[in-house]
Amino acid sequence: MDKIRSSIEEANQAVDKEREKNVSLLHMIFPPDIAKRLWLGESIEAKTHNEVTMLFSDIVGFTSICSTATPFMVVNMLQNLYTKFDAFCGQLDVYKVETIGDAYCVACGLHKYSSTHSQQIAWMALKMIKTCGTHHTHEGKPIEMRIGIHTGSVLAGVVGVKMPRYCMFGHNVTIANKFESGSEPLKINVSPTTYQ
Repeated sequence: MDKIRSSIEEANQAVDKEREKNVSLLHMIFPPDIAKRLWLGESIEAKTHNEVTMLFSDIVGFTSICSTATPFMVVNMLQNLYTKFDAFCGQLDVYKVETIGDAYCVACGLHKYSSTHSQQIAWMALKMIKTCGTHHTHEGKPIEMRIGIHTGSVLAGVVGVKMPRYCMFGHNVTIANKFESGSEPLKINVSPTTYQ
């Protein structure tokens, strides 16, 4: 009986460890309240967030960098840079929405209420620009980024069942993206709503 009880206790501990890993993984991918509801099996409805500051960025000349680098070099360059950015997200309590290739997108006021969402994202942008000076391409050139920031309302929700994503939608997301594409290298293009 003691052996059976010991075996059951070990199995329960293993299950608890796996559960903790799963919960931890959900919290890395989704905002805490969304992760909790997904874990409980609840359906997640899209929700409008009225005051969100978004940051979009990309690497200047990324296509030409890729044309002279191996895929391994590109992945290493992005990994080194984005690992730093991910750490800044934790320090400044901003939510990393996604990375697609060289595009890096974060938001504040989305994962939880913040009265200082614009300032937090502005600090994020400044830290990102400063970090570019210490990271280089495979040819030894400093990485240059374009950054755009905009504040407004967005619709956010979980999209997909297999590899689900927490995504932002709406006119203000498009505007934030345009502020990034209209920015200059190593500059932060700030919209009037964010400035206010």
